[in-house]
Amino acid sequence: MVRSFKPKKWLIYSQYYPPEIGAPQIRLQNLALELARRGFQVEVLTGMPNYPAGEIIKGYTGRLTMSEVINGIKVRRAWLYAGTGKSAWVRLANYLSFTFCSMFLALLGPRPDVLFVESQPLSLGFVAILMKVFRGVPYIYNVPDLQIEVARQMGFMKNEIFLKVALIIEDFFLIQSWKVSTVTHRFIDHFVARGIPREQITFLPNGADVTFLKPQEPASYLLERWNLKGKKVFVYVGTHAFYHGLDILIKAADGLRDRQDIAFLLIGDGPERKRLINMAKELDLPNMVFGSSPYEEMSDLYSIAYASVATLRNIAVAKDMRLSKIFPSLSCGVPVIYSGVGEAAELLDKNHCGVSVAPEDVYTLANAIMDLADHSEIRAQMGNNGRNLVEKEYSWSVTIDRWLAELNK
Repeated sequence: MVRSFKPKKWLIYSQYYPPEIGAPQIRLQNLALELARRGFQVEVLTGMPNYPAGEIIKGYTGRLTMSEVINGIKVRRAWLYAGTGKSAWVRLANYLSFTFCSMFLALLGPRPDVLFVESQPLSLGFVAILMKVFRGVPYIYNVPDLQIEVARQMGFMKNEIFLKVALIIEDFFLIQSWKVSTVTHRFIDHFVARGIPREQITFLPNGADVTFLKPQEPASYLLERWNLKGKKVFVYVGTHAFYHGLDILIKAADGLRDRQDIAFLLIGDGPERKRLINMAKELDLPNMVFGSSPYEEMSDLYSIAYASVATLRNIAVAKDMRLSKIFPSLSCGVPVIYSGVGEAAELLDKNHCGVSVAPEDVYTLANAIMDLADHSEIRAQMGNNGRNLVEKEYSWSVTIDRWLAELNK
């Protein structure tokens, strides 16, 4: 196994990348940009953009492959079967079609010095192994989520034999890697317990672009867009997926419908969005708005937020997670109310930049929202604390520098 070297040419290999919107897309784009700023040669191999709606975006349809340049980074794309949702077969077709098509582009394309492979979907690890065996390319196996544990605990995959085989395959990919990178300290402990040497694991946490995402005066055009002038807006930004358990936010809004100074804004897309919209309509909520906003508006979007809200269902694996959506909010000086447990809750509580409440507890979430709305001075102090924390510890520049130093130990 290659132990230590300084790669010059990087290939970032992921099914997900902008112009899609989502946590992996933002994280990987910032990784590419930060590497390029440090003088590395960076390319991206990814799929035709289709997430989270499950439809290939206009301008990318009808192609097997294509190349483009995004923010100075060369991006090569492979065809995939577009699809999302709860159907295991649809998701499997989506994953395997990209894995198969991208495999040829990886094996026949320019040889990188190192392959940075996103572990979701799991099947991309096979391509990493092929690149290592046939082209002598070491790979970094990036694990932002414990996808097999999530699939088991959420009931997405109930076949225990399949789950055990998937875990064996993932262990093989981890062991064969040059380095493993992951996003939380508890994930590191998890992999050490599975037999991965600690010195092989590196810490690459989620972060934020502090030059783009920063405190600013409220964007009046967005307040007008959603008729939110004079409201204390509690915003949820991100994918509307089953494991987020966003029903709790709809129910909290229902319990606070008499608070005319409070409004809720849900931005994003995903398999649960239509159901949540219908749920809000059935409850006839006067304080709930569903909107859409491109990434380019994110700093403006948080400028109209009194606080942001993040939620996770009450599952064991959530205790090990840090939701990436908390960092853009904190970077903009907006405190976070987090319905969940684990590292994200501990980070918010320890640094006094947000409030954590028990997962799937509507009463405590509604009370936390109401209490923060009634104490603007506490809200302001939390916002300042959050901005300071991200600038010092979680800007992409800081996190990438620290991570590169770990790679070279």
